[in-house]
Amino acid sequence: MYTLTVEPYYDTYTQCYQSIISINVLPQGPLRALVRRIKFNKLGPNYDRASCVPVRKCGLALINTNAMCCANKKGYGWMSPNEIPDLFGFLTANGYVIDSSVTNMMSLGDIKMDNNRKILCFLSYKKP
Repeated sequence: MYTLTVEPYYDTYTQCYQSIISINVLPQGPLRALVRRIKFNKLGPNYDRASCVPVRKCGLALINTNAMCCANKKGYGWMSPNEIPDLFGFLTANGYVIDSSVTNMMSLGDIKMDNNRKILCFLSYKKP
């Protein structure tokens, strides 16, 4: 099972904060083509972070669906929450199943993810 999350990211090239979509592990299937390793830059003081919470230094993030034409000089354009409808269309068309029950259970519970990450959904891949 894969976990998609939305989290803040500081782009040192554009010097802007943005929300990007990340994934917990490298997925099987066509989604793999949209996943890249990413270095998470230090966030500013406006982002709450307990002193004992380890800072993620790297991870996996999704590139935007227009990444090949919109990549900046320093890397890819990362997928933002504005692309969630396109992402869900891609997932359902390519054999991925969004697990609504687990997603709802985790979203409604008291357990929160560290580093300002928010759960987008849990999904699995069913090979065609």
